[in-house]
Amino acid sequence: MRFDLARRSLLAALLAVGTTFTAGCSLAGDEEEETAASDDAIVDIENSRVKRQSIGNCWLYATASWAESLAMQVPGARELNMSESYWTYWHWFDQIANGAVSSEISTGGWYSTAAEIITRYGVVNEGSFIPSEAADEMSLRQKSALEKMNASIKSGALSTPEARRDRALVRKELDKAFELAPNVVTQLNRVFGAGVTRTLDKSTVSTRFTSIKRASDIKVRLRDPGTKEPVTVNLQDALGTRTSTWSSYRSGRYAWQPSSYPYSPSSRRSMLARVQRAMHDGQPVIMSWYVDFNALDAQGRFAAPPATPGRQGGHMVVVEDYQINDVPGFGTLKVGENETRPEALAAALSPSAKIELIRVKNSWGSFRPDREFVLPGFHDLYMDYLDGPIQQCTQKDDDTGSTDDCWDATPLNDFVLPAGY
Repeated sequence: MRFDLARRSLLAALLAVGTTFTAGCSLAGDEEEETAASDDAIVDIENSRVKRQSIGNCWLYATASWAESLAMQVPGARELNMSESYWTYWHWFDQIANGAVSSEISTGGWYSTAAEIITRYGVVNEGSFIPSEAADEMSLRQKSALEKMNASIKSGALSTPEARRDRALVRKELDKAFELAPNVVTQLNRVFGAGVTRTLDKSTVSTRFTSIKRASDIKVRLRDPGTKEPVTVNLQDALGTRTSTWSSYRSGRYAWQPSSYPYSPSSRRSMLARVQRAMHDGQPVIMSWYVDFNALDAQGRFAAPPATPGRQGGHMVVVEDYQINDVPGFGTLKVGENETRPEALAAALSPSAKIELIRVKNSWGSFRPDREFVLPGFHDLYMDYLDGPIQQCTQKDDDTGSTDDCWDATPLNDFVLPAGY
């Protein structure tokens, strides 16, 4: 069911909120092949173009997609291409310099992590951070940088705890690993200092004459949590402010909040209705789920739990659409078809209506020789799969599949919803 209301709806979703579900981020097959981005658009959704992760940082790609989509809803705005590589750089810096790395970097994270990185270090366009990758669907620089940094940590310049506490040294190693141009390094030094003595959330340092923008500099279109009328605010308003180190709750009138997927059928239906309301109002919704690639069929669908567990991992995506059955007076509202009748959208919120599938925008590329998509870059996740249970298993060290250490799990983990929903 596509939505075509006063403004064409944007839907989005990103995985990984909450402190118990980390998006290690499933890569979905061969990482080496680079493919061109699709020029095809979903006619009723103002999505930015599909990208393809090369390492396990889907949560940053999903966050970028969400922020880009919110920005695209501002009247007269142009599509942004936020640099996931820039945020990856700072994610690794924070890990290493703060003592969270002893043997190798962790690429996983969640929405709260992304929100803090953006708050501290801002936003840079892809072409301003790594110009050669400005138009690329997949960043191979991230993959090579990860290998170089892990080598430095294992046996190189960052092989001791004392070296990893040297923030200027960590910066130098990151600059080399990402092959940053001298002018980019100069900009980072100007704003943050060579040893990162300043951050945007704790300093009034100017970003003038650099490509770095504060989240508060980027306009986005949200809904007022009280009136549900469209309002133009800024990205920092949507991110809000962290309330504590251990809480995923974020304060602020427009701050998006995580909501765990509940256990009982009635509570699950109520949660999905909240998601629908946000989608009907053109608001992006963040979703986290657990992937088992043995469930992926030849039509790009995750239709049901697989008979045998396969390669698995947490993942973050952007919700685009849904299909729902048993809508009172309307029957089935189909995915991919514009729905303009207010009475049908209202009926779709009925407790008796049943969502059959959720269509998501992914970070696995737009065209792949090793799999099919329902649309270029999009997959359909059926509630039969998302409600599970599936057998979640400890993964083999060589990432070839599951072990015998398995337990029942619900693949759908949580949503991040806009304020007021």
